[in-house]
Amino acid sequence: MRSLLTHPALCMTALMCATLASQALAQRAEMPPINPSATPRAPAPRAAAVTNGVPAATTTPKAALVQIVDDDAHGAYKEGVFNFCNTSGVCIAQFSTVPAGHRRLVEHLSCSVHVPTTGALRYVAFLATSYTAPRDWMPYTRSAADAGQYFINSATLFPFEAGETPMVYADSDLAPIDDLTCTATGRDIVLP
Repeated sequence: MRSLLTHPALCMTALMCATLASQALAQRAEMPPINPSATPRAPAPRAAAVTNGVPAATTTPKAALVQIVDDDAHGAYKEGVFNFCNTSGVCIAQFSTVPAGHRRLVEHLSCSVHVPTTGALRYVAFLATSYTAPRDWMPYTRSAADAGQYFINSATLFPFEAGETPMVYADSDLAPIDDLTCTATGRDIVLP
């Protein structure tokens, strides 16, 4: 078995590496230091180019104006509403009206509905007060601890145009609805 240092190919490679390393060190020693003095230098004055006896105009480029459209913090929307109903089998909670020049995109809705009679809640819908916007039927679950307590926690993608008022509409067959509490989150988008 031959020693690695006596192998001809390895010896040749080691010799070449040593030669190249010594040449690199010699070149580096000949180079002046990057900053030989601590005194700052004044920038050299620029001469404007002259074409046919007329000096060329020099301009400084300016940054382009950019509109941020996908920033999550820009136009963030979150609103909570509460309505104590207890008068009929219908309870409505209204959010604020979408301002002019905006579109509200509701991305998540969470609600709590309390009906004193077990199993009386028929449906919960998310729509606009104009009733012209399409309805979004919201799935709900009943609390195990309180049979009359229902919860909604649902991702939505529901746009409302300027002038529309989003609302949650809860309907009960057999009993009045005590209260309806909802929170909507999403974005208010400024239209161009």
